[in-house]
Amino acid sequence: MSMNSAPMTYIPPLCDGACGTVPRSQQPMWVMMRQEIMCMMRMMPNICWAMLTQRKHMSWPDMGETMMHMLLTCMEMCMMAMAVPMWMMLPGAMFAMWMGCYVMMVMAMCWMMNGKEQMHMCNFDSSSEGWMMGQDMDNEKWMFMGGMGMSSRHCHMNTLPMLCRMFGRPMMCICTPTWGMPFDMICMMMQRCMTMPSQVRRNLYAQMRTALLDDSMMRCVVMCHNDSAVLVSQAVSQLCCDLPAEKMRKLEIYTFGAAASEFMLPAGESMMESSPMHPSTDMMEAERKGVHVEHFAMTNDPFAQMGVLQSVRQNMNGRYCGGVFVMNDMAMMKNGKMMMNEKIMSKNMPTMPMTCSGLMMEDYMMALFPAQMMMCMGAGASAAASCRSMMDSTMVVDRECAEKREIAAMSNYHAASQMKKGSKRLSWTGLAAGAGQKNGMSAGMMGLEIARRGCKDCDGHKGREVSWLMGYMAMGNNTMMDKVGSTHANMKRS
Repeated sequence: MSMNSAPMTYIPPLCDGACGTVPRSQQPMWVMMRQEIMCMMRMMPNICWAMLTQRKHMSWPDMGETMMHMLLTCMEMCMMAMAVPMWMMLPGAMFAMWMGCYVMMVMAMCWMMNGKEQMHMCNFDSSSEGWMMGQDMDNEKWMFMGGMGMSSRHCHMNTLPMLCRMFGRPMMCICTPTWGMPFDMICMMMQRCMTMPSQVRRNLYAQMRTALLDDSMMRCVVMCHNDSAVLVSQAVSQLCCDLPAEKMRKLEIYTFGAAASEFMLPAGESMMESSPMHPSTDMMEAERKGVHVEHFAMTNDPFAQMGVLQSVRQNMNGRYCGGVFVMNDMAMMKNGKMMMNEKIMSKNMPTMPMTCSGLMMEDYMMALFPAQMMMCMGAGASAAASCRSMMDSTMVVDRECAEKREIAAMSNYHAASQMKKGSKRLSWTGLAAGAGQKNGMSAGMMGLEIARRGCKDCDGHKGREVSWLMGYMAMGNNTMMDKVGSTHANMKRS
């Protein structure tokens, strides 16, 4: 089975035993900016089209926010296009008044869309709607960060309660403010190249640091969507510098369509132990060696294309830690949405979007957890039982990509260590010949062997047998899954 035809492709985590990957902070700034501008220009049509077609059935509040977002985008585009001609034609005082009026209107619309609060806490009352949340998870800290295209109102009114129900845990939402799509894209481009001050990142860092330093906390789980992964990556890098390694073991990161260009974690021999597949709760505490990171990316998600997919498959010089689950076949997800729409349209309930662009967190949840999503939207257990998750399919392990990443890291290490001699990058034969010497090449070869072993261990397995996130879903929704399972068994007997 080819990787493109398989529903799910898995790229194992980067080992980088020789620590040969180069952080973006050590790369030439103007070269990165030029690459970012070219990438943004190529991806802008896909992003605009995906944002326009992401929802065919919207509620009135969502429709109003979409219209306001489009109006704000048009105003900002007109302001940027007319700024230079107006500056040349108008006197200074009139140009200042014109610019001030535009800025005040933009700021007022942004204030209306962002709201007053950036952080929201959801303690869902399961007794009022028949949900079995299980035991109180006071020793866990769960956080979610919404991405571009998701308003603050939709994030904390719809997405946050949905995630809280599905995982059966209290969850905190840190909303990323929007300043209009043109300014948001420019800000994301600059954040991918350099570390910029941000109140959202400071809030995220403070919440993560407090949870990791609290001895009563067993784990800290952070889920982020598209451009918010840039802030999570920067916060994790800072935490790795500020906190000891034993505290960082409690941290787990799950990204969905990550737009981050790198995901920095400490590399080397101490981080090269492979994570157990489908671990239990005790194994997750005893066997973990560092921060656990998983990335989920749809192939048609424009943010994932410029972020995690490009960084893992094309940019071999950078460091992008964590395993990557690439969703290739969206037909299964579309069929699940069509089935759910047919079931709940008769009840006059809001339907899910038919497109699978990945710009909404609901798209990823529907692909990964269709049964839980259908029950969250009010569908019956029979409809939920007939829907299959993409994680139930057998994965195709991209061993070629995993080996290329390790070999590129070894090549970068050799080029950096031999810079004064003016030597060029060695071929694979040269790297293998220098592995026996007492330098970083032996650790790089060991990392390559661990990557190959990880590919072999994951080959032929389903996605839910490798992902830790699937285990949390099973623990948080035992009652709901038992109901779905009994319904599925009755359908088979009939």
